[in-house]
Amino acid sequence: MAARTELPRAGIFAAWPAFMRWNFLVLGADIAFFSLGLSISSAYAVLPLFVHHLTPSNEVVALIPAVRALGQFGPQLFVAPLVERRSRVLPLILRLTILERVPYLLLAVGTLLLVGRSAVLLLTLFFVMLFLALIGSGLSSPAWLDMVARSIPHTWIGRFFGLWIGVGGLLGIGGAALAAAILARIAWPLNFAICFALTFVAFIISFILLALGREPARPLAERPTRRRGRSAAQARAAAVTRAAAVTRAPRSRQWHTSAREQMRAIGHLLRQDSGLRRLIASNGLAGIATMAGAFFAVAALRRGGLTDAQVGAESTILFLGATGGNFLWGAVGDRYGHRAVLVWGAICAALSALLALVAHGFWAYALVFLLLGLNVAAVGLAGLTFITQFGPEDRRPTYIALSSVAYAPFAVGAPMVGGWLADTWGYTPVFALSALAGLAAAATYQLLVPEPRHQRAPTPSVEPHYP
Repeated sequence: MAARTELPRAGIFAAWPAFMRWNFLVLGADIAFFSLGLSISSAYAVLPLFVHHLTPSNEVVALIPAVRALGQFGPQLFVAPLVERRSRVLPLILRLTILERVPYLLLAVGTLLLVGRSAVLLLTLFFVMLFLALIGSGLSSPAWLDMVARSIPHTWIGRFFGLWIGVGGLLGIGGAALAAAILARIAWPLNFAICFALTFVAFIISFILLALGREPARPLAERPTRRRGRSAAQARAAAVTRAAAVTRAPRSRQWHTSAREQMRAIGHLLRQDSGLRRLIASNGLAGIATMAGAFFAVAALRRGGLTDAQVGAESTILFLGATGGNFLWGAVGDRYGHRAVLVWGAICAALSALLALVAHGFWAYALVFLLLGLNVAAVGLAGLTFITQFGPEDRRPTYIALSSVAYAPFAVGAPMVGGWLADTWGYTPVFALSALAGLAAAATYQLLVPEPRHQRAPTPSVEPHYP
């Protein structure tokens, strides 16, 4: 009792186990430096400009988001069962994430060696390296997010991601400014090679911080046993565990589970967990709601009365909204549940599309881009926090992978459909459809998707044993 009365004076962090306090710092700083590296070689500015130097084709430039989505989301379902069979995954993460970081160094060297020889060869190297980097991200993401969820108190997971992604956003402002200065003052191709090299340096610092993490052991799924008189909750837990059991091959070949068995296990999981099905459907609606965001800048130029410079300023407002949104949504999620972040993020998407229907002038579009930034932050943050608490802890990697893979076709395909609609009928149907999808997503999140935090067991408060 005496120790409990001392907690407020000692502060909330003093009540955490030492390994959690350590992980809050080193794993958070890992996120910040990784974000810094991404900002120096921005996928929205630096990478398209690099490709533009090699070819005038817009279709080639459009391959960048397609390759990124394919690499990042494609392999997650295949690695999730491997993660679930390991009590500790940090060694696996460190091996896989090398593939995520080294391509930027190879790209920096290749740019200097190949630029005067063959533009086609350099373009090929660029897309191969980009694809390998995103493959590394996709392979390591389920394990990394599962480890973070075990390394940080679940009541602080939203503030953890919100704080450190926000810090990464602030560092990203400096990284983007540094990249802009390098591109402006140093001649091609050395300027891009320096950007890629600096990204690699930031990634190395991030790697060291990640390696310093102290991972607690994760529970492994057990084979179900037959018991009579089980409650409904026990029956549901047993059903989910049965889905995990399907992923296991016989012991003699347990490390050689076939893709067919994995797909059968995933199908069984989806049949058993109706809440997961409703979450995936709601995520699809939220993905459709992102359709409008791809056209706000062009619409501001063509019918909003803005100049190129003003649209550039609006992109800064978008960045500030996303950075501030990470701090906001992290606190909201931990206080009211991370489902609330999904709900309000979808509402922000709907409001930005509705406002874009009638917006004209700088300040009207400033609000459009601010709401879009809040939506981007909510989707990104909830994608890290909500799913970590949604399913059973021993099946978390598969839930993470399913959520990401199911969302990807909508987030990638919706802007492509929106482009066809805009070319055929203009921006009005695109913005209207996005607004309707956003409102529908908010309603389904609130009414159909269960709030997992009331079903989650408390985070262990004991110091783990390390091998």
